[in-house]
Amino acid sequence: MYTCIAHTHGVSIKLPELFSPKIPGGVTAAEGFKAAGIYAGVRAKGEKPDVALVLCDVDAAAAGAFTTNVVAAAPVVYCKKTLDSSKTARAVLINAGQANAATGDAGYQDVVDCANTVAMDALLNSLPKLVNSLSSSTEGADSAAVAITTTDLVSKSVAVESQVVTTDASVDSDVWRKMVKVAVNRSFNQITVDGDTSTNDTVIALASGLSRSSRISSVDCNEAKQLQACLDAVMQGLAKSIAWDGEGATCLVEVRVTGANSEAEAAKIARSVASSSLAAVYGRDPNWGRIAAAAGYAGVSFYQNKLRILLGDSLLMDGGQPLPFDRSLLQNMSFIFQFMISKQQGRFFRAAAGNYLRKAGETRGDGPGSGQAWGCDLSYDYVKINAEYTT
Repeated sequence: MYTCIAHTHGVSIKLPELFSPKIPGGVTAAEGFKAAGIYAGVRAKGEKPDVALVLCDVDAAAAGAFTTNVVAAAPVVYCKKTLDSSKTARAVLINAGQANAATGDAGYQDVVDCANTVAMDALLNSLPKLVNSLSSSTEGADSAAVAITTTDLVSKSVAVESQVVTTDASVDSDVWRKMVKVAVNRSFNQITVDGDTSTNDTVIALASGLSRSSRISSVDCNEAKQLQACLDAVMQGLAKSIAWDGEGATCLVEVRVTGANSEAEAAKIARSVASSSLAAVYGRDPNWGRIAAAAGYAGVSFYQNKLRILLGDSLLMDGGQPLPFDRSLLQNMSFIFQFMISKQQGRFFRAAAGNYLRKAGETRGDGPGSGQAWGCDLSYDYVKINAEYTT
């Protein structure tokens, strides 16, 4: 039996029944990991923890996924090079409040110095206390999670600033990296708030191998499929938490596509709908035309005369034809707000949003592909928060 777990922002992650009973402890729940987070004075204001350290007792199989933004921050460039030259890692050091992005050669040298000697003053002064604070307790994991929180926006291409995922599964490094790539594509690459892609998006996944499970050396074995399902669920739980925590957001939006020709096709449609700024989720407006439009420009061909749209249990369009509906039933959509659109040959996708997310029963089409995406509404507070942000 192995454990695969992660933690973010102190947010409670709602995982599927696969994780029942759920294991507490965040990144330290897996065997062989310790974590700590302290205030070092790196943040521009406030005294919330801003430096985190996750340490493995042994050399852990290491995998990473990073922003697709070509103006990648210096720490991202460094991490990529490190993982290119080594299949294992022992620790991940993360700070909040200083992105070190678009800083040129000097910025990259700061990363090198930090990795080798922690030369930057605030980090240097905090390192002894940070190391002494390392703990395998839930409190250690929680403090590390708080220390990496950020107000930066998320988007569809590795849509998160920094995440660390740990497991004690015994898995070959090459297999682990393939599995992490698949899980990231099914989770972090499928979330969006406003379409921006950060310079610092990073996911680091470490496998200590300290469980008593048999070693996984192929992605095709049953154990690998079980671990992949766990990894998908953990990363999707984190992805939902991040989208739900969007600046000024009042609800989470989930889009599910099934019956497509491929997983990639389904994911593309789901992401298109979740990314739409005109779907009017914040206004709770049942505008089926904008929903249909978001599906139509996804770049996946379908017949619009097969289009079917539902909000909650209310059918708004069927066979490409708008239908009468009772608007009074849709007034309280802060709790349940759902779309369903059918493609040709009975293919469907659904989006749901609410203060607490609910999903209706799933309808499948003929194709084998399915995919999901997550986002949130854009409220007045989104504009306010970003207008007040200063560098």
